[in-house]
Amino acid sequence: MSEIKIVRYDPRKDKEDLEALVKDYVYRSIYPIDIQKFSNEIDNRIKDLKLRNSMILAKIIEENEEKIAGAGFFTLMNDYLGNSHCFIHDVVVRKENSFKKGIEELILRELFSYLKKTMKIDKIGIFIRRNDSNFQSLLMKLKIKKSELDYYEGVLD
Repeated sequence: MSEIKIVRYDPRKDKEDLEALVKDYVYRSIYPIDIQKFSNEIDNRIKDLKLRNSMILAKIIEENEEKIAGAGFFTLMNDYLGNSHCFIHDVVVRKENSFKKGIEELILRELFSYLKKTMKIDKIGIFIRRNDSNFQSLLMKLKIKKSELDYYEGVLD
């Protein structure tokens, strides 16, 4: 029987496996995936210990072998008024593990705990697709409510 373990990202051990997971995530990603850009962003984040420790991984352990099954990330930014914002990204999982083993919930709970305790952040934002009922149900379970704001996007000519 397999076991799921929540760990922090270790660039020496996890880099290749994490990149493989992100490549497999194309089935659900909202944005195009460019592995080189992803790798560069991860390399930048590992320079800051708080950001490095904030990269949460779920590993499935089977027969003494570990494989990354999911990953959670967030982005911090300041708006033009100087207000801080924290956006949680959709949890990266392979299609075969999606919403079947509770990986998304485990990762989100760990991310929320890290943000509250270590980063001292108490308000977050999450972008999801309107038709993603599995993720919406998970957010309701985690007591994350729909915002009064709608997000629009367009391509500039």
